[in-house]
Amino acid sequence: MPQVPDLPDLSDDVIVAYQRVLDGESVAAGTPGLAELLATGLVVKNWHAGNDTYSPIEPRYPALGMIEQVHAHMDMLTAHLGALPGFLATLRDQYQSARLPNETIQHLKGRGLVNDHIAREHASARTEIMSAQPGPRTPEDLAFSYDRDLGALKQGMAMRTLYHSSVRRVATVGNWAKAMAAAGGEIRTLNGRFPRSIIFDRRVAFVPVHTGTSDNEPPADEAVMISDPLVVARIAHTFDLFWERADPWDSGPRGEEKGLSTTPLQRAILRELCLGRTQALAAKNLGIGPAWINEQLSQLRKKLGVQTLNELIYWWAKSPDHDVQD
Repeated sequence: MPQVPDLPDLSDDVIVAYQRVLDGESVAAGTPGLAELLATGLVVKNWHAGNDTYSPIEPRYPALGMIEQVHAHMDMLTAHLGALPGFLATLRDQYQSARLPNETIQHLKGRGLVNDHIAREHASARTEIMSAQPGPRTPEDLAFSYDRDLGALKQGMAMRTLYHSSVRRVATVGNWAKAMAAAGGEIRTLNGRFPRSIIFDRRVAFVPVHTGTSDNEPPADEAVMISDPLVVARIAHTFDLFWERADPWDSGPRGEEKGLSTTPLQRAILRELCLGRTQALAAKNLGIGPAWINEQLSQLRKKLGVQTLNELIYWWAKSPDHDVQD
């Protein structure tokens, strides 16, 4: 790392000491400000007049040297700043290689702690950020990450974000997506369930805390931070599989396909209901509101000419739409 020198102090002590020299006073060697005056050439020792006697120098003469010293200082600071990322990266790699195996999986409790770790990994990312967000995105969520995500894209990092298709109806998400896409980010949406995750450089991942039962919602203020290379690779692979099935934001969601009566969202809803889930739980799993599920089912019943949900489920079980894999 380049060394950065100290600049002389330009405090009030220097001004007071300079005035004493101008007044012809004797100035003891330890007087505050005297050392700085000597270092900058603003005063010189008067060897003919005895100890503690100094002669003032017109400030314009040493000014050029002082300015050159500041420029040299700035050059060294620039070199120091340029070398800092690589220096810290080397130390980080050393730290990661020396970590104990059980530290590759950390259970983080508390929203503040989770956000701090995510922010730290976000700032350390060098190449790629992958984020799968199956739930709704509030204006506060988007505002919190807006500048950070935009800054990462401007630094040349790749960023892929996967949302549930229901967020396409949210204006704030649309504005966020346009801004990120304009900066080089990729945003896609998927009509179905997918696991939440945030992955940095395929090196570290954050996932929800699951208890092993599908009925319990993972706590919103907890997360698992994983840096084990094999586990992170698996999480990234899962993200890639869902990403390939998703619709690019600028292409819009797929509507009804030729020969089919349902949209991908309607099929996702019907699959949830056929698993024995209530409409409220299906809405939660799909990241949409119960009212939107009611609207989708109502539109489909009207289109098919059936009156009840039971009739709709019966039709679904026998229709070619049931066999579509999406």
